[in-house]
Amino acid sequence: MTFGYDYQRRYRRRVWLGFAKIILVVAVLLATGLFAYQVGIEQLEERDASLREEVKTLSRQRAELTLLTTQLQEATRNAESRAEKLEQRLARDVPSGDLARILQMAAERLGAGVTSERLGFIIQSAQNRRNCQQPETKRFSLSTPIYKSTNRSVTFANGTITVIGDGLSVRDNAGYPEAWYDPGQPVTLHFAIIGGRESVATGVLPLQHSVVVDNTEFRFTVVAGTRSFVEITGDRCPYP
Repeated sequence: MTFGYDYQRRYRRRVWLGFAKIILVVAVLLATGLFAYQVGIEQLEERDASLREEVKTLSRQRAELTLLTTQLQEATRNAESRAEKLEQRLARDVPSGDLARILQMAAERLGAGVTSERLGFIIQSAQNRRNCQQPETKRFSLSTPIYKSTNRSVTFANGTITVIGDGLSVRDNAGYPEAWYDPGQPVTLHFAIIGGRESVATGVLPLQHSVVVDNTEFRFTVVAGTRSFVEITGDRCPYP
């Protein structure tokens, strides 16, 4: 019996063992690559599904926003149409200008106790052509906080109406007040009617003011005169 070491057999075994290791490594690499590929495919599919769902959501939101925009535009057009109709109605129904001023004066007269019948009669009797007497012009000086004139009043209709007035002092270049009134500042005129009644007009000259005594209307126009003075023109006409 012969004992010996079989080198050839051992060599073949080592070759096959190395080949098997290579195959095993390749198999492991293939398995890992296949697993990674499968995981990547699944992630891509999930991402694709997520993106599709997001697109659907955005499309739905866009449709809702488009509908909302359309509704808002329609509501805006309706609101603008209603506002325009209201403006037209206000312009038609609410008086303005001279009519508003006349209605305000009528309301004030009614509030003061004048009956609607009397007010209606006056309005119906009013006309542009009037049978008035020749106007009369006088002058007087206005008092100021630092000056009281002796020629500070005038009368009309044989003393029926007495007119006095006052104003603000004009100031010099240094800002100090002087004796005479400043025609660029508001003045106050008092129309004292015999019997104790008084009517007041305030504003910047020229001023116009009317006073009614019994069946006569006195209409006054006041303008600035020479320094410290004003000129007042009054006429008298039947009233109404």
